[in-house]
Formats: sequence, C-alpha cells, structure tokens
Amino acid sequence: MYDELDLDMLGDERTALFLIMSDTDGTFAFLISLIYSILFNRLCERADDVYGGRLPVHVRCLIDEAANIGQIPNLERLMATIRSREISACLVLQAQSQLKALYKDNMDTIIGNCDASLFLGGKEETTLKSWNSLLGKETIDMYNTSVTKGNQESHGQNFQKLGKDMTYLLVKSSVALNFTWTGTRSAGF
Repeated sequence: MYDELDLDMLGDERTALFLIMSDTDGTFAFLISLIYSILFNRLCERADDVYGGRLPVHVRCLIDEAANIGQIPNLERLMATIRSREISACLVLQAQSQLKALYKDNMDTIIGNCDASLFLGGKEETTLKSWNSLLGKETIDMYNTSVTKGNQESHGQNFQKLGKDMTYLLVKSSVALNFTWTGTRSAGF
C-alpha cells in the first residue's frame, strides 16, 4: 500500500539491505533485478537532486549470483554512471559466458566499466580466453647444474627462460570456481 523500503535513502546513512531469493526457483528473480534497477535510479536522482552529485555514504551493492537474478535493465549505462555518485556494483558470476547470455553485446561495456576483476579459478573456455589475453605469458626461469664424475670431473650449467600461459596456472588451481567483476571507485576494496 505504501513504500516501506525507502531505497533512495540508502545513501544517507550506513544501512544493510539483503535481497534473498531461492537458489532453485527463479520465479521471482525479476523482482530482484527490478529492485536493483529502481535502487540505482533512485540513488542517482537523490545524489543529483539533494547532494549535488555525490551521496554522503558510499553505497556498495554486492550482487552475488548476478546471472541468476535476471537482467538488470540498462546495467551497461548504470555501470558507467553510478561510480561518480558514490555507488558501486560488484557482480559475482560463475563464468563470463553467464554475463554474455544475459547482456549479449553489452557485456564488454559492463566489464569495461569495472575497475577491478578477480578470478578464483575455473574451466569455462570464454572466461579462460579472456584472462589469457589479459595476462599474457609468465616467464619461468630455469637454472640447472650438472656434475659428471668419471676419469675427469665435468660441470655444466644451463639457464633458460620459458614462457608459460598464465591461464595454465588458473586452470590448475584448486580454488573454488568463482568470477567477480567489481565496479568500484579507485579507493574501493
């Protein structure tokens, strides 16, 4: 009958808001994405209209399982504009392909507007290719010595530099599969 969430007030004082839904039934997932859309728009309006462009308290949205809440309307545009208003979004995904499935051509824009990325391991090909192109090769220094004993003792030394794809190390990681993009300000976490 009336608004009791007051989403636009979250940037006025320290507040924790938890949006929880079933991880097996996505019937009401659209409500979570709708709430995020309204939250971002209301906070931007409040920052502009009341506080001259910046909220007094930074609002950080940790959006775990971002692929399972449905598409947040205009997320690519929001990710590009909310940071200047003291709002940030941290999208937690299992794989980059999930973001591609939801946001199609806007995936690169969303990723590009995040100033930090964290990869905890995985085997999904699109994600690994992306990280491989970002990380390049690691240089491994190998230093071998050998001693041969017989009538005459001989010593040998071999020094090599090897280039190894960094994703090899990521795939071999035993860390749980998780992928995070964060759209935060520079001084963020």
